Amino acid sequence: MAIPIADAEIQALQIAVSSGIPTHPWQYLRTGEYVQINYGHLAGLQGILVNFKGNHRVVLSVTLLQRSLALEVELDWLSPLAEPSQQRTPARTYATEVIPARS
Repeated sequence: MAIPIADAEIQALQIAVSSGIPTHPWQYLRTGEYVQINYGHLAGLQGILVNFKGNHRVVLSVTLLQRSLALEVELDWLSPLAEPSQQRTPARTYATEVIPARS
């Protein structure tokens, strides 16, 4: 079954192309989608894409603690994920050492 493309979407693309401003094909990302950050110090991190006050952010969560952190990112840093990885491992891992108390 064919579904027509909305006239407003076609008109928006025509206006953008005829504006003379450079355009580039872009991957389609939706708010609420699982994404992975692919560049910089945050590369490899996975979270949920949100839009807050016009800015895109990736929300990283610690399920067990029921806490989250939102990082403002550029959309071109991201790629969509079919579903989140079971293990969300950052690029770096830190070890802790237990130091016995003095008596």
